[in-house]
Amino acid sequence: MAKFTKESFDVISVTDIPRVSLLKGTLKQLDGREMMIDTDEDIQEKIYSGDVFEAIAGELSEMEGSPLLPTQDVIDQIENLAEVIETELVRIIAI
Repeated sequence: MAKFTKESFDVISVTDIPRVSLLKGTLKQLDGREMMIDTDEDIQEKIYSGDVFEAIAGELSEMEGSPLLPTQDVIDQIENLAEVIETELVRIIAI
């Protein structure tokens, strides 16, 4: 049997965002987009693709003028997160 080395594995990076720091409208936009959910009933932290906010921002930009658009503060928060997150995954944590 071959021994593992550090090079045997891919290391991915995760950005942790406290749930309390996100607007309710931002959380609503994340609904159903999770890749995984923590199985701990009390925590249920959700993990998303690192480009989830970019995807949402793109969808929102196509909805310009629609009455279904979220409020401007939600759009601003999503666009801000789309700009600053550079990791493979995003985890919304319950602190």
